[in-house]
Amino acid sequence: MATSRIEARRKAALEDGNASYVARREEIIRASAHVFRERGYEAATLRDVAVALGTDRASLYYYVGSKAELLQEIVREALGKDIAAVEAVKRSRAKTPDKIRALIGAMVGSYTENYPHMNVYMEDLGRIARQGSEWSIDIIKRAQTYESLVHSILTKGRSDGSLRTDLPFELCALALFGMVNWMHRWYRPATKWSPQQIADTYTEIFLNGYGTGK
Repeated sequence: MATSRIEARRKAALEDGNASYVARREEIIRASAHVFRERGYEAATLRDVAVALGTDRASLYYYVGSKAELLQEIVREALGKDIAAVEAVKRSRAKTPDKIRALIGAMVGSYTENYPHMNVYMEDLGRIARQGSEWSIDIIKRAQTYESLVHSILTKGRSDGSLRTDLPFELCALALFGMVNWMHRWYRPATKWSPQQIADTYTEIFLNGYGTGK
């Protein structure tokens, strides 16, 4: 009975959208992202999240129902921002090489601006895909949408002559994703390279290898 009451209170608070409630919930989600990043999702507990926030586990249930819900919110937020960023790049009137520069900048920016949300997402993507739940299916569809948008930008580059056509398209796309997504293994905000340095370096590697110079 107590559980159903707290669930009802949480649902009502979410629907009400009170600013202080939303802010506290976002703070809890951010804290959980750091905990999951450092301890790993499987090993981490809600108690760990509560300790990181200087509160008790019971108080968290007013804001979130479970550890799984926290992971879901972390992943949704990271993917939502990624999709919006690549859609903006695709809509721009820039030439394809400049779009690719902006694309790689946005991809790198996702790791630097959304740390550690993107790191948690990448670490747990395989486990999420295996769940087969309604939520995991939705996340995989969103990830496919993101990949499709990136592919469309690269496809445009092949058709307008700014990217080479003698190299396997899918392999080149995988190289781009692999280069950037490996950041989840090493990137930390205190790293010696700035986000701009990382993005510029990755852009040079990609365009000098795959680009035609046009």
